[in-house]
Amino acid sequence: MKIRKSKYHQKSVKVVHCGALIWRKFSTNCDAHLAERFLKGRENNHLLKSLFKLSVIFMAFTASGCTLAVPEAGTDGNGDRLIGAFITSEYLDLYDMEGYLNDHAASLMNNSSITIGNDSRYEGKLVATVDKEGAQSSSEWKISFGDIKGEYILMPVTEDEDGNTSVGNLCSDGVGDPYLNYNVTDDGETQEISATVYQVSGKSEHTQYVNPVFQKENGEIYAMAGNGYSNGVGGSEGNTMAATLSGETTTVENGKTKTEGCKVTVQFATMYKPVRTIIYQMNEANQVLKQTAYKPSEVPDSLKVEADTVYILAEIRKEDTSGKMVTTRTILNLNSSEDEETQYLETWYPLDNGLVSKKDVEIEY
Repeated sequence: MKIRKSKYHQKSVKVVHCGALIWRKFSTNCDAHLAERFLKGRENNHLLKSLFKLSVIFMAFTASGCTLAVPEAGTDGNGDRLIGAFITSEYLDLYDMEGYLNDHAASLMNNSSITIGNDSRYEGKLVATVDKEGAQSSSEWKISFGDIKGEYILMPVTEDEDGNTSVGNLCSDGVGDPYLNYNVTDDGETQEISATVYQVSGKSEHTQYVNPVFQKENGEIYAMAGNGYSNGVGGSEGNTMAATLSGETTTVENGKTKTEGCKVTVQFATMYKPVRTIIYQMNEANQVLKQTAYKPSEVPDSLKVEADTVYILAEIRKEDTSGKMVTTRTILNLNSSEDEETQYLETWYPLDNGLVSKKDVEIEY
């Protein structure tokens, strides 16, 4: 298995854990484009026309681009809890460039030097819509970030009528293998969530943005602009890399200091595109009792096995970047004891966004 280091996209967030800072760098052309977009249609406003010209001149002199900073990466600067990540294929442009330029018009008109983004109040937030209807726990919530498409891995915190808090595990279809660890001690608590995003192997780079997601005390969930990562080019299967977000808050209760930490790890892995799934039900003599072929997206949620089946062989046929077929096989041994936990067969199917989702098929006897 090849392991590649993550590569930052030009418009990215760099998380500096020791200083608890998130830095975003925009290209000069991007800044000019943003300013032009916000000022377009205001030709009758001489002040704004001059503002645009001066801002372009200012940006042209900053060849490395303007630096945008958000204090306290772990808490977003307001004490809000880091609960996960929203993963998008496009940069999450949330910075209020219009508000910033309007508020600093005087400085620009006087040819004064300004640093775009030196005030976190211009750092935009993408508020999520949470549908809790019929949900028994936060793991069953339906989350939406409006028109922005993406995948998410979250551990929202809920509180019951008695004031007891609990942490859930909430992932979208494009996120697999979630793992949640919650540890409470006398000195505080730590929460950790991790998962894997499987990308279809291709001949070109696939950049994914890992945007931190926070939760307010009132329960509101929102995302902020994050880091761009690329798994590189090569077209092979099995390349991996990981992106990590971490945060920490400190509180004092009755003179005792308590620390609350949070860590979110998103691993990216490449996989050839699944095109066919064949399931074989086998007996003790290694004979096929039943063979069924499916399109990957049409594999049923549950599978009724034949009476003499002792193991199931799942054959996943994939297409590599050259169009050749590659086959992987997994075996699920069935336990005849009815007291054992429900067993699941692991299969895969491609999504429309270039990712691959894992499906656990429940085995019925």
